[in-house]
Amino acid sequence: MKALVGIGLAAAHVAAFVAIAPHARGVDLAVTLDAPLASPRLALAGTVPAALAARVVVDDADAAAPGLAHRRWSTTYRGDFTRTVGATQLVGPFQDPDHPACTARVVIGQRLLDDGHAGPGTLAAIVANELDAELRGTSVVAAGDYRRVSHVALRWAARAGEADAWVGDAPHGYARATATIELERVDVPVTVALVPELAPDGAEIHVRVAARAELAFDNGVAQWLSDEVGGDRLATRLARRELDGALLTVLAPPPPFVLPGGATLRFVPCGAAPEIVEGAYAALPFGVAIGRVAAAPTVRPPRFGPGPRPTPRAETRLALDLDLDALDALLFELWRAGELDRRLADAGLDRRFNAEPIVTDFLSIRLSPVRLALPPVVRAGPGGLRLAADARVAIADGDAVPTVGRIYGELGFAFPAGALTPAVDLSGLELACERDAHTLVPCYADLVSALRGRGADFHGALTFAFGALLADLFVGRHLGDPALPAELAIHGVSPTLALVPGNATLHLELDATVTAPR
Repeated sequence: MKALVGIGLAAAHVAAFVAIAPHARGVDLAVTLDAPLASPRLALAGTVPAALAARVVVDDADAAAPGLAHRRWSTTYRGDFTRTVGATQLVGPFQDPDHPACTARVVIGQRLLDDGHAGPGTLAAIVANELDAELRGTSVVAAGDYRRVSHVALRWAARAGEADAWVGDAPHGYARATATIELERVDVPVTVALVPELAPDGAEIHVRVAARAELAFDNGVAQWLSDEVGGDRLATRLARRELDGALLTVLAPPPPFVLPGGATLRFVPCGAAPEIVEGAYAALPFGVAIGRVAAAPTVRPPRFGPGPRPTPRAETRLALDLDLDALDALLFELWRAGELDRRLADAGLDRRFNAEPIVTDFLSIRLSPVRLALPPVVRAGPGGLRLAADARVAIADGDAVPTVGRIYGELGFAFPAGALTPAVDLSGLELACERDAHTLVPCYADLVSALRGRGADFHGALTFAFGALLADLFVGRHLGDPALPAELAIHGVSPTLALVPGNATLHLELDATVTAPR
């Protein structure tokens, strides 16, 4: 009898479970998005099942604009088990491809003009060579043959005062070159002014050359000698030697840079005049040219506005300051050209994951190559920069139709002194899966853990690509035109970071020299 009662009780429990279980099933978290990939303002709306609405917590900790805003929807089930879904949106304001802003500047220090004795590698040495080449073979009646140029000096001048009225209009300052022309019987002090001028449309900088001999004689023959060696005639002869081009070699945006895939990074004037500080440096603002994505014209790099401008050191020869906007424009162009996806493919994150013994032995899923859905964005963070990225990956499980996974991650990075390879601090990596084009669900908890273990590889590939780009752009390059008397050679670069709340500037101190073309 006891056995029959026990069997009856067990059967009753089974029957009750069968009747109740379908009604006791929990509601899965799912977020239906009603949001574009990019928006001028945060518009990352999503709806959750009505049965979960009261329990879902929305976290906007990473949704600050501008940049890649990331929003999370989370709910906790019995047993303190939490499931989370995240979505990302590129939020403006955005940069304008039709009007490049002044997001960077090139700084030419006094030391590159003249190290105090017109030594090799300075623009003063080029000036000395050009003067000597122009005057070599000259012979003047009563003064004798040309012998040499001496006491050459080149200095930034903030403005033309009364003593330099002969320079003409120089509202932005100029470079003042002084030298002594030594003939057999007389020495003639000469001053040459190299005046940078902004074209009326702001599209380019050109240099006007003026010169004078600092002599005045009562004797007509001697005065003729002064006019012959200096003044307008000398200015015309120097212009023919393209001395203005020597200054433009250094006072100009970096030249175009062709990426391995064939796309070109272009640095363009932004309509701003150079800033010249007396005896210290000249700085020319410029912008980074950006294109459009035909399939997604609203996707553009974010705009943070002008970053801090650190005062150049007295030892600076040549430097570049890149605002956050310049860095993000560079990343945007690398993404638009497919260069970042190629770098991720080369890193082989999918191949390395799929070949892991724990994956081959215990998991049936496999990953496709990772592709970026949006351009990565750099923004200022505590003590350094933060890089956020939003990517897509196809997750295959046997013969089933692959699931699209959305990967989001953010890291902090900084440039150690003297190195362009960033130090990376991964702050997290998330995965959500697409049930359909508009609905995201939590998925593959084991895969999320495995991906987090590969997070440093994912972001490392991006930051390595970024550091490699900066090195390729600026290290070991010879910039100039063979037709000009000067070439700019860059031998190395040392990065530092200037931070203010919400913005930053990457300062690249370049080891540079000016030489005759190779």
